[in-house]
Amino acid sequence: MKTRLLIIILFISSYAFAEDIRELTPTVVTATRYATNSFDLPLSIDAVTGSEIRDGRTGANLSEIAPRIPGVVINYRSTAAQELAISTRGYGARSQFGVKGIRMYADGIPLNSADGQGQAGSINTDTLGQIEFLRGPFSALYGNSSGGVVQAFTRDGAKDPTLTVGVSSGTWHTNKQSITTEGQAGPVNYILNTYQYVSDGYRDFSQYRKDNFNGKISYQFTPDTKFTFVGNYMDQPYTNDPQSLTPTQYALNSRAQGTNATPFDKTASSLNTRLYRVNSYGGIIIDHNLSEKDSFRLMVYNGSRSNLQYLNTSAASEVIRDTEGLDFRWTRKDLVLNKPFTFTAGLAYDSMEDLRSRYSYSNGIRSPIGFAPSNRREEQKAFSIDEYMQASYEPTDRLLVIAGLRHSRVNIQNNDLFFGETDDGKSTGNPTPIDSTGQVSYTNTSPVAGITFKVTPTLNVYANYGRGFETPTFSETTYSNATSGAGPNLSMSPSRTKNYEIGLKTFVTSNTRINVALFKIDARNEIVTIANNGSQNQYDSVAMTERKGIEFSLDSRLPYNFNFYQTYTYTDSEFKNSFATTVGSLVSAGNKLSGVYKNTAYSELSWKYPALNFSSAIENIYYSDVHGYDSNAGDRKAPAYTIVNLRASLKQSYNNWSFSEFARADNVFDEKYVGNVKVNNAATFEPGAPRNYTVGVTTSYTFK
Repeated sequence: MKTRLLIIILFISSYAFAEDIRELTPTVVTATRYATNSFDLPLSIDAVTGSEIRDGRTGANLSEIAPRIPGVVINYRSTAAQELAISTRGYGARSQFGVKGIRMYADGIPLNSADGQGQAGSINTDTLGQIEFLRGPFSALYGNSSGGVVQAFTRDGAKDPTLTVGVSSGTWHTNKQSITTEGQAGPVNYILNTYQYVSDGYRDFSQYRKDNFNGKISYQFTPDTKFTFVGNYMDQPYTNDPQSLTPTQYALNSRAQGTNATPFDKTASSLNTRLYRVNSYGGIIIDHNLSEKDSFRLMVYNGSRSNLQYLNTSAASEVIRDTEGLDFRWTRKDLVLNKPFTFTAGLAYDSMEDLRSRYSYSNGIRSPIGFAPSNRREEQKAFSIDEYMQASYEPTDRLLVIAGLRHSRVNIQNNDLFFGETDDGKSTGNPTPIDSTGQVSYTNTSPVAGITFKVTPTLNVYANYGRGFETPTFSETTYSNATSGAGPNLSMSPSRTKNYEIGLKTFVTSNTRINVALFKIDARNEIVTIANNGSQNQYDSVAMTERKGIEFSLDSRLPYNFNFYQTYTYTDSEFKNSFATTVGSLVSAGNKLSGVYKNTAYSELSWKYPALNFSSAIENIYYSDVHGYDSNAGDRKAPAYTIVNLRASLKQSYNNWSFSEFARADNVFDEKYVGNVKVNNAATFEPGAPRNYTVGVTTSYTFK
């Protein structure tokens, strides 16, 4: 009798605050392509709002907030010359530079090129409204290289015209200045931001500067038609590259600059390893309601990227890239058997064209292309065409079923512009011996399906399954022989995965939310490094892998304005077969995947004093040890670490003015740690930052 009474009380109480749940869980669009409450979805997705990102943080990059997301690792690589190292459930961890295996989007515009290579450095946190992190099988609905999806959304401008100026300053002469203008003028809403970020860096020879502009202008043409224009421009006019360190160098001095692998052992500064980068993109989005049930969205974009990097091998690599594409989708919301049904069908097209060159240089000065196998000049083209459909249906009040299908075709082509040139520049000279011309096409169909069972209004359990794929990128097909520099390597097969996930989402009280997900991923033909020679890496699709683990998050509003937030991820990743490699010898079945942390955890205790608009928090971040080589060589294993951060902020308002101040201390106990491992590279360790401090002030004026 007591048991029955307890069950009845639980059901009554759960219905009593069921509506509150919708306010305490984020609304997301990445999973279904339309706004949906994340609590009901049969998948793992988390969102971080812009206000959370900017609360007591500098907004330098996404690594500041990534520890909050279970299953996601975003490491700052101790140098702005390299893009952030991003992985979800172990996908993307193999990347030595850039983002691989993860789909990146900003306002619907892909930050991955058609071959799958991505970058996150242009995401503007000053104007960010929300960023969503999708993990698991449903990522496959975004096509190639979708081991996970990260999508950033620029917020709308304020209703009243507002001008905001912000400055921050920190250790190592790290300074940021930003200015934002936003507002509403009739049917036009706008938000425009520009900032400059400069730092001497915490390592020797790591000075850099980054300038960024981000803007969004929306025009409500009619009640049913909306035009949105987005644009982003990023410039890194100077970025020194201190290089990663060998384990011996790291042990001696983790802040020192690296050296090259030659017998001369030249330092990064003597080689003047550095980078110049310009990246831009822009697009237009048209949203139109055809009827009460039907709508469509058309997004068209183009972009460009120029990347000139001086390496530590007396070579310079230059990429000049143009991208363009579109995404068109139609959505119908209706009733089937008097139950909600939503169907979406779409077509996506992406293309890229690279002019990729590799030069010799001496004394820090680039030389013209000469007769040498290591010198390259190639035109690389790729396009992808994807058709996709997705449907959600609620056959009963307690069931939600979502299923989707995506068919992808990826074509990559390499044209050797250097082949046939001679060593003396005349017809009498010796022609280049290597022709790096070739092309290949890949196709794949990825199905996904998931179901949510609503046990009570405060407890959902779910399961899902999906298949995905990942093609080699141009950076991975460049060399078919790491020693001679020959290429391209077009014999690789795309990696194919099977993803399984079960989980639950629950409110144990009206103020405490818990998410748990168990996952398993089986992959075949996974792409791995099998040889390298300096900066020349050779890859092959020979690995069979398995990843399995658990993700946990808890968010609890405590009495007296305290809040506790906790995440934990356990990932067991291993090779299921053996294969030969010259990087650290044989990789044996049972070896752990390099770059994949077995345990990660994040804890945050925050406190607010509303009367003074004061907030503060203590953050605790834990990463387990991690292998740097697939061979699991012991000296290439980075040790586990724990770092503690403190932050505090204060806000005031007076008439049309508003002010906010923040201060933060990172790594308060000055822990020495490896912030990232450069997998399967002799210089394996990229050091994390020692204790450092930042303060900042923001002032806004609203024109009323």
